[in-house]
Amino acid sequence: MLNVEGISAEAKIGKILVLVSLILGILVLLFIGVLAAIMYGAGTFFALEISLTIPFLILVPLFLVKVIGLVIGFLALNATENRDFSRAGIFAIISCVLPPLDIVMLIGGIFCLISREANEGKAEGEEGKKA
Repeated sequence: MLNVEGISAEAKIGKILVLVSLILGILVLLFIGVLAAIMYGAGTFFALEISLTIPFLILVPLFLVKVIGLVIGFLALNATENRDFSRAGIFAIISCVLPPLDIVMLIGGIFCLISREANEGKAEGEEGKKA
């Protein structure tokens, strides 16, 4: 899973940060799910006449958007496994802007994009177009 031999320091840091961000994202997803389950089961507070339907309706779309962000994050991790750090950086940056904002994924994506491997892939692609 964490095969980091033979890659640059930036690529190693980017790969590790993407993995850490995915682990934190799964924990956030579990937390949002538990909150949504509590609010769904609670219904209303009879003493205060406060309905928990509105916060529940906010948490469910947030849960779904976070799931989409995690799927894109796993695509970024898969791209790092295939040593395609340019694509991994793009996927990581797309994943980080989905709410809730994920700063660790953003930094990991930036490290993947500035790594030597991502720049070598771009240089090989440009040489192929020139020929």
